Amino acid sequence: MHRYYPTRILPDLWNNLEELFKKRRVRSHEFVYDEIVPSTGTKDDLAKLVSKHKVCFQAITKKQAQVVPEILSLFPHLIDPRSKKDQADPWIIAMVVELMEETSLFGKESEFVVVSTESESSPNKIPAVCKHYNERHMNLFEFYEDNGWSFSLSIK
Repeated sequence: MHRYYPTRILPDLWNNLEELFKKRRVRSHEFVYDEIVPSTGTKDDLAKLVSKHKVCFQAITKKQAQVVPEILSLFPHLIDPRSKKDQADPWIIAMVVELMEETSLFGKESEFVVVSTESESSPNKIPAVCKHYNERHMNLFEFYEDNGWSFSLSIK
């Protein structure tokens, strides 16, 4: 997001996202946090925003550790096995599986949505895995629309 919609061009987008974090309406996984926020060096706009809201990034749970191997057995190309870095995608899916199970125990309908920029047509990406687990998936534009956001550009 920060590469294509920098704060200097679309400040309303960033302000809206900040509000979602403040209201705890954004949840993600600690692996996503680690991918976004560098442990050393300069932080980009997204890393600066996210680092203020680390509480919104969930740690690994036992349930997730049980679900991730299942996800990877069904979707082995979801991650790059040659990568030396931890990869967040299966953990995000496992986190939402866990949250959906907890929600259904209390008879509530799940409000959880996985947002990504990945192609819906690929059988090995987040949207396909979401579909398999009956998780709701949105691309960024659907996410903006779902939140009632619209943006305009102006020339200074």
